[in-house]
Amino acid sequence: MPRLTGGEAVVAQLEREGVDVAFGIPGVHTLDVYDPLLDSDIDHVTTRHEQGAGFMADGYARTTGRIGVALVITGPGLTNAATPIGQAYSDSSPLLVVSSQNETNEDGRGKGYLHELKDQQGAMESIAAYSEQVTRVADVPEAISDAVEYLRTRRPRPVHVQIPTDVLAREERVELAAPVGEPSPDPVDETRLAAAVDRLAEADRPLLVVGGGASGAADAVRRLVDAAGVPVVSTVAGKGVVPADHPLALGATTGREPVAEFVESRDLAIAIGTELSPREFESVDLPETLVQIDIDYRTLGKTYPTEVGIVADAAAAVPELADRVESRGVEFGDDQREAVADLRARIELGPDDRDGRHRILAALRAALDDDAVVVNDMTKVSYAASSEFPVREPDTFLFPRGFGTLGFGPPAAFGAAVGSPDTQVVGLVGDGGFLFTVQALATAVKHDLAVPIVVVNDDCYGVLEEIQARDYDGRIVGTDIENPEFVPLARAFGAAAERVDADAVETELPAALEAAFARDRPTVVEIPVDF
Repeated sequence: MPRLTGGEAVVAQLEREGVDVAFGIPGVHTLDVYDPLLDSDIDHVTTRHEQGAGFMADGYARTTGRIGVALVITGPGLTNAATPIGQAYSDSSPLLVVSSQNETNEDGRGKGYLHELKDQQGAMESIAAYSEQVTRVADVPEAISDAVEYLRTRRPRPVHVQIPTDVLAREERVELAAPVGEPSPDPVDETRLAAAVDRLAEADRPLLVVGGGASGAADAVRRLVDAAGVPVVSTVAGKGVVPADHPLALGATTGREPVAEFVESRDLAIAIGTELSPREFESVDLPETLVQIDIDYRTLGKTYPTEVGIVADAAAAVPELADRVESRGVEFGDDQREAVADLRARIELGPDDRDGRHRILAALRAALDDDAVVVNDMTKVSYAASSEFPVREPDTFLFPRGFGTLGFGPPAAFGAAVGSPDTQVVGLVGDGGFLFTVQALATAVKHDLAVPIVVVNDDCYGVLEEIQARDYDGRIVGTDIENPEFVPLARAFGAAAERVDADAVETELPAALEAAFARDRPTVVEIPVDF
């Protein structure tokens, strides 16, 4: 067995697990992890804030399907990453956060040691899937391996591993763990699969509901939809599992009243890879006959009573389900396509319903490749995009849906570009959210990331201002903000920047995006608006 320090063991085991990039900022408590990175094949992306490290690792994970790794220091480094950890938990993103901790004999003493947190592991336990402290160098590889196994075999929520600084520095004989590799899926319950097909065959008005957990089974989901002729709605995370232009696709439109009524009129729903969160279905009553397929048994029946529950990864279950449906000849005919076509016509926005947000989205969609990745923030245009922006491929529409944090968009877009360098990636953010993580531009400049960040600027926290005006008799407080000049600010970071006229967005935005993708650095595209 080789003699390794704890820091060397972290890097060596990450390498064994196939990790090729890590995001973070070196600190005095993590230098024993950073030094061995110099001799490693792992690329390190230095961020300008640990929040950016977490969001970049998350964006990398969502677009590549691989584990996103963030390296952060004890105390403030970890609490800075807490918001990305919470977002990754809410959206089921495979994020591995490795942090230092105070020396073993300092932990929990409350004496005011550097970076000391009252209960660092307890803080992380409250927001991550789990948090583990390693107390021996020999246990470091297994702790990393266990985290990777968890992220690859269960609902991929963030995992935290913390290692005291004395363990990171200490050298011992260490046996590295065997790499986890890609796990073989557990066998799918044949009886429950048969029951699901029976329910589908007995239905008159079936419906498919797909979430982000179905993205790895997109081909099989599309085969199931085509074979049976079943209408399909999606969650925001499930956009693109079935292409928006498919004749049976209704997209992420359950918030629209006609679609909610359509869903409620169905006599069977098959939900794949979704928690059926109130964020998506709070105004919708699903049919009493519900088949639910999810990798996490705790999801089944949590929000709606489940008649047939199948605990399985969608990538394993849906191909078998599609095979059975095809072999049995379950099919619902052209009347379902006609019903979807009629409903799509009813919910299509007319000229009077379209405003500047929809013009921006239409220009953006027309300018991008089908597989381009659009990374959203919490802003008016993105809210409209959640239902109105057509998506044709899975994992190409990233949205901080559940936790709902500002500032996700720019760094997550840069992380996505690190993981998918040959794919168009664009960030979509408001002026408020942009200033949460604007420093991520420095990282994108350093790493030559040709990512346009579209900043829709209304010089206020517009959504909150609208709510105050509507619900508080027009009493407005705290929402009027004074922004810097975004174009010179971006250029000060070394990024390119330009303004697009909202009245000419159909021509100016595509031109700005084309120029941005041709550069070797990020571009801030500011669109001043008044809506």
